[in-house]
Amino acid sequence: MRHAPPVGVTGSGQGVWRAALAAAPALAGAALAAWWPLPSGGVVLAGLAGAAAGWFVAPPKPFALRWDGERWQADGVPGRTDVMLDLGSWMLLRHRADGRGTRWLAVTRREAAAAWPALRAALFAR
Repeated sequence: MRHAPPVGVTGSGQGVWRAALAAAPALAGAALAAWWPLPSGGVVLAGLAGAAAGWFVAPPKPFALRWDGERWQADGVPGRTDVMLDLGSWMLLRHRADGRGTRWLAVTRREAAAAWPALRAALFAR
């Protein structure tokens, strides 16, 4: 059986993924404030406070994702990597490390550059 060729990419943890991590507490704060008898300005302030908390509490986490032809590694930790969301030029990956839990990785075509086709081939090869 043939395997996809080795490939490696480095991600910054910035961009859309970081914005989504900030948006989650913003939506939660706004939803919670909407249940309380607050004026609409209070709901907006709660949403902004949640967004600020999400932005500063979850700093970007750069990563190095590698496929050596047999195994995936995220920052040197072996495990299984699956595509959870594929938007063409942006993918959300789940890396389940052997005995160490799960890490979510967002990879963009721009960050992967020339390695993008090989990365997609390695991720979707069976």
